[in-house]
Formats: sequence, C-alpha cells, structure tokens
Amino acid sequence: MPEKPEEKLLILQLSEDSRKISRILSNEISIRILKLLDRKSMSASDIADELGVRLNTLKYNLDSLLEVELIRVRQVKWSRKGREIKVYETVGKTIILLSGKKNLDMSLILTLLRHYNLKSPEKKDTSEISGLCCEHGI
Repeated sequence: MPEKPEEKLLILQLSEDSRKISRILSNEISIRILKLLDRKSMSASDIADELGVRLNTLKYNLDSLLEVELIRVRQVKWSRKGREIKVYETVGKTIILLSGKKNLDMSLILTLLRHYNLKSPEKKDTSEISGLCCEHGI
C-alpha cells in the first residue's frame, strides 16, 4: 500500500477534533520528547533515560504523539537479545490553531504564512503574523 503524503502544515479550528492534539501538546512530557527528538533520533529507552521518566509513562506519550503524527518511527533495530527497538524522530510539522469560525479562506491563511516566512524566516516572534491575521479578520 503506498504511503500517504506527509502534511507539513496542520491547520486546526478549535473544536472537538482539535482537542486531542491540544491535550497532547499541553502535556509537559510530550513537549520534552518533541524538543529532544528535534535534536536527534532516539529509542524509547534512551529518551526515558534522558528525560528521567519511567518507560511505561514515556511509551504512553510516544503512542499519543505517533497517533497524531507529530513523531514517526525512523527505523527499527534489533537488540542482542532479539528485541525490537524503535528509533523515533519528529516530523517537523507546523501547527496553527484558529478560532471556531466556519468559513475561513484557507488560501488567505496560506498567503499570510508565505508572506511571513519570506519576509523574516529566522524571526521567531509571532506578533507580525498575529497582526496580519487580525488585519484580515482571522
């Protein structure tokens, strides 16, 4: 079965559908996992050691992050004892949460994002994009 194309941009309206990803992103351990995996790919046991959390707690968070496709299994290795070892990495997805407006013009949103990225790709401050969105009624 062919793999589906990976979405690099996820735009969520605030609704029941976005509750799960919002809940996961509000979890401190999930955020710490994402930050760690953003630096390098790691196995679950390496992540647990690095973060100082129990493996079963970590696996719950890894499963949640996998389910909403914020991380993926980069490769599967085998230990000397024949156990499967999954190596995880982030997917580099940008997530935007929008108010509950029903009729949003997605092309306008994408145009605003392109404008922001082309103008200042290194800029981490989001005040300019917030201003642009307010200016356009988003």
